Amino acid sequence: MRYATVVISPTDDPAQAEDYDEHYGGSGSADPREVWLHGAHVATQETIEYINLLDDGTVVVVAQFRGDSDRLEAIDDEYPGVLSCSVSEGEAPLVSVRYEPNPTEQALIEVIDREAITVDWPAKMTPEGLRVTVLGTESALQAIFDADPPGASLRLERSGEYRADQDDPAQRLTDRQQEILRTGLELGYYEIPRTATQREIAEACDVSRGTVGEHLRRAEATLVRGVLSETVERQ
Repeated sequence: MRYATVVISPTDDPAQAEDYDEHYGGSGSADPREVWLHGAHVATQETIEYINLLDDGTVVVVAQFRGDSDRLEAIDDEYPGVLSCSVSEGEAPLVSVRYEPNPTEQALIEVIDREAITVDWPAKMTPEGLRVTVLGTESALQAIFDADPPGASLRLERSGEYRADQDDPAQRLTDRQQEILRTGLELGYYEIPRTATQREIAEACDVSRGTVGEHLRRAEATLVRGVLSETVERQ
């Protein structure tokens, strides 16, 4: 199985961009993450957590937003394509929206469904557009580009053979590092406040305290670098 990370951006075609705004009540903003109502910026979309195509041809999208959750609930009245909307409370609400997909979304959803492509949720919204990683055979992934969806441009960011553990920093640790970290966690070394010492971890693992300290420093550095690299990559 292969993976491909693709950035889906709005087209530069003014006519198609106008059609998109008419369908969704958009403001013409250059940032596809933004939601506007009555000329005022209401919220910014952060991620798409999941998309489900219903039998009647509409879709349900669960997405993470940052902004005014109360005003977001009004989009089903203001956006012509939106049929229903529910919003959780808070500054970063989860929004569940059922709506009629535009031709761009329809084309992409159909090829993903037809080719049995798996989407690695969540997908991240960026100023360029939606960054999404999809999994499937090489021919299935190529079908996404061959679909040439109207109103969107697709840019391949990276691709390769997929491994289930490829983005897991823990898989980069040695067996001994994992053992010492696991023992430290079980004994309470990572509790706040700590309830175990490196000496106690050393006794449990039958190694010296210096060995424990060295392994912990190396393991923690590996995990921190892995997490930060993934965070920067997704931004």
